[in-house]
Amino acid sequence: MSYLDVLAPSFSFTSPEAFAAQDDGWFADSPVGPVTVRYAEASDLLRDKRFDHGGEDFLKNHGITSGPLYDWWVPMIVNHDGADHRRLRGLVARAFTPRMVESLRPFVHARAERLADEIEDCGSVEFVDAFANRLPLAVMCELLGVPAEDYDEFSQWSADIGLVFGLANGGDTAARVERAVAGLDAYVSDLMDRKAGRTGGSDVISVLLAAMASDGTANRDEVRNLLVTLVFGAHDNTRHQFSNTIVTFAEHPDQWLRLREDPSLAGPAVEECMRWRPSAGALIRRASADLTFHGLDVAAGTIFTTAVATVQRDPRAYPGGRVFDIGARYDAPLLQFGAGPHYCLGSALARTELTEALPVLAARFGPPQLPPEPLPWRPALGTFGPEELPVSFSRV
Repeated sequence: MSYLDVLAPSFSFTSPEAFAAQDDGWFADSPVGPVTVRYAEASDLLRDKRFDHGGEDFLKNHGITSGPLYDWWVPMIVNHDGADHRRLRGLVARAFTPRMVESLRPFVHARAERLADEIEDCGSVEFVDAFANRLPLAVMCELLGVPAEDYDEFSQWSADIGLVFGLANGGDTAARVERAVAGLDAYVSDLMDRKAGRTGGSDVISVLLAAMASDGTANRDEVRNLLVTLVFGAHDNTRHQFSNTIVTFAEHPDQWLRLREDPSLAGPAVEECMRWRPSAGALIRRASADLTFHGLDVAAGTIFTTAVATVQRDPRAYPGGRVFDIGARYDAPLLQFGAGPHYCLGSALARTELTEALPVLAARFGPPQLPPEPLPWRPALGTFGPEELPVSFSRV
């Protein structure tokens, strides 16, 4: 059995050692438990009803048994299954409809053009701040009805809450996530108060409040928790996916030029970028009982880490998948948004943002160029991407 030191500061799920582990077997051992490194077993794991999201055990393993983070995490929608999960998911689906996501395309495109104008004036920018953070933040705030003057504070909370899956990294991670949860929780609660009693609002908060008032599908605490979770999923993951995408194209400038020549490749390019360097580089599941999974005896409470960034290059599922190619077509669905009943409701929004924005950047600029110095990456566990991304764009 291979061993992957996933807590090492320099560890990467797309390193030679990760792919060597994939060649060796379907899972590897690690300091945080078994790591699934092949696509077929990872896909089965994410769909297997004998595994859940870890509930409070995930936090207890890191010494967290109370406080704002605990109060948000334990009742979160992903920690519900069966009828409760269907009830809460159905509530979110009322506000997060395909029609609503599609209606945001003009907003996304216009904001991308505006941010590209600013990049064009500078040439060299810190891309996270200049684009990757600002576009999904603006979209998220548009969805929730957050006033523009609150964007900066809202942004910091949203960025830090995404560290929750990296609690094993230690340091001040838990404190940062707890501050973010407390800040977002209080802010969302205040927004709910301001919007309560108003009629006709089309933002997500207004729609959820109207549903809550009309049929009692959920109570106030559940709606507030759903909204904080929505921020967590829809902003932080997408901002890192934008940065990961730019890094990937900087490493493959020929593919950037290919996209510029043929904007119809935007959709396939987004899929390939998410396959190659996903922002959700790892997902966790817990065995809810003693069980046997693909020949492995698993004790109840065992936490599995699905190495999404590794399995999405598994040549068994993606023939030739260890090469980046925006023209490639694969049958295997991406796993970065999960699978089965808990498949991410925000996946369509993330794809919309990336598909609208990439052609804007490719039409304006030559391939992005990175500095010679190593980038400051987030740890492999948790939402993954560079904390900062200095990049230069040449004008076309």
